[in-house]
Amino acid sequence: MEEFIIDGKSVAIMSKAEIDHEISLAKIDRREINFNGKTLKALALAEKNIECGINMENALILGNVFLGNTTVNGNINLSGTVINGSFFFGRGRLIGNLILEKSWIDQTVNLVGANITGSLMFNQMRTGGFISVSKAVVLGDVDFRQMEVLDRYNNGLKIKGDIHFNNAQINGFLDLSQTSLTGDANLENALIRKKLTAKNL
Repeated sequence: MEEFIIDGKSVAIMSKAEIDHEISLAKIDRREINFNGKTLKALALAEKNIECGINMENALILGNVFLGNTTVNGNINLSGTVINGSFFFGRGRLIGNLILEKSWIDQTVNLVGANITGSLMFNQMRTGGFISVSKAVVLGDVDFRQMEVLDRYNNGLKIKGDIHFNNAQINGFLDLSQTSLTGDANLENALIRKKLTAKNL
């Protein structure tokens, strides 16, 4: 563990070696990778085949979570997690649910082209920047209720608080009820096989 001062408090941050060790142990023990309540600088697992789920519930990630082109065999749980960067799962494959309930993502959430056999559970998530589910396939439901999607300003450039579903396929329902957007919801060429609900959007 490395010690850092964050908001005047000493915080133990997992090193890369400790992160790699936990991933290896989870594989050996045939259990989920457990970063529950931990603090990480970042998590970069691009182009990997991960044979178990990832539990980052109530974790603090100081940078980005990058899982591009990665296959995860299990749930990815970020309930209550704070990510001070972006979450990227573009072109990834998830055999399970992606859970970001009550989480705070400081920047964008990008699932472009992802294939998810379970559901997206984002109830009460907050983010500064867009959410993209464009070209993704979700075999379960998309629960986007009571979210807050805000504009973000970066070096004078405005990133609108949009949600993009263009060319997505959702085999279950899509629920956007009571979600607050500073931008727009783009559903161009999206296929939603069950019900679309957007009460008080």
